[in-house]
Amino acid sequence: MAFVRVPGNEVPNGAEEHWLEGRGGVRLRAFTAPALGGPPRGTVILASGRTEFIEKYFEVIRELQSRGFAVFTMDWRGQGLSGRETSNPMKGHLATFDDPVNDLATALRLLVGKLPRPYITLAHSMGGCIVLRALQTRRLEAEAAVFGSPMWGIQGLRGLAKSYVRFMHSIGAGENFAPGVDKRWKRENFKRNQVTHDKERHTRAQDLMTEEPALAIAGPTIGWVNAAIDATEGFLQPSALAHLRLPVLVYSAGQEMLVDNKSHDAIVALLPDAKHLTIDGAKHEILQETDDIRAQFWAAFDPFVDAAAPRRAA
Repeated sequence: MAFVRVPGNEVPNGAEEHWLEGRGGVRLRAFTAPALGGPPRGTVILASGRTEFIEKYFEVIRELQSRGFAVFTMDWRGQGLSGRETSNPMKGHLATFDDPVNDLATALRLLVGKLPRPYITLAHSMGGCIVLRALQTRRLEAEAAVFGSPMWGIQGLRGLAKSYVRFMHSIGAGENFAPGVDKRWKRENFKRNQVTHDKERHTRAQDLMTEEPALAIAGPTIGWVNAAIDATEGFLQPSALAHLRLPVLVYSAGQEMLVDNKSHDAIVALLPDAKHLTIDGAKHEILQETDDIRAQFWAAFDPFVDAAAPRRAA
């Protein structure tokens, strides 16, 4: 299938779509694009968040290519154009976060010929949970890691809410929608959005899902929430992250409404070599934000990755 296209969202130069098979026979869509402008500096492994998909990051991918990086990304199982694990394609479901971790490891192994080292991860939200789990379990080896608004905790998910999820999952209700979430996708009004101040980028993402409804999903299942609890609690176990000696850069959004920024402080304190920045005016999707907010992201990203992947002469 060709990439979904809308005006103003140009396909990156050299982009290729790849189809793979994950655990349980789930069909997975992956993406590669080469570095531009000279010898590659390495590969950025771009890990998107819940509900997201490859085309939403075309602008970011082009920016990474212009910096001399090849790029890999994929639609996680259960979203985008990858296969679903429930009969209702609107349900955002994962049985365990180890499944997308294994999917990521499989895709990188199969596409290694297109992905020059060093590897630098750039992970947003749920992608930050998947990537940290992959690094924690040594199913991904990278030279540096960047996390934007990582989902290392979810706002409001504590105490009774967490106990309810655990109980419902234990009695076999994991594929039910979590309480209070949307059960279908509908185009979002910009004024009501919780993720960006940038109307043009917000509209572009909505246009992509309107153009290809199969890209869209609704709310998460109880099983997804239970899997998120398992993964994030695992990061806090004694010495769980002590072996991660790679340099890490973590961004938090000052106007965050979805993930728990306190979890960023907790995880950064456990990482041997981590720097933590907060972009005060940003909402959750920092890379889909206004130009001035995105400029703050790149201003820290560029010198950080220079140490792991120095710029090379053409």
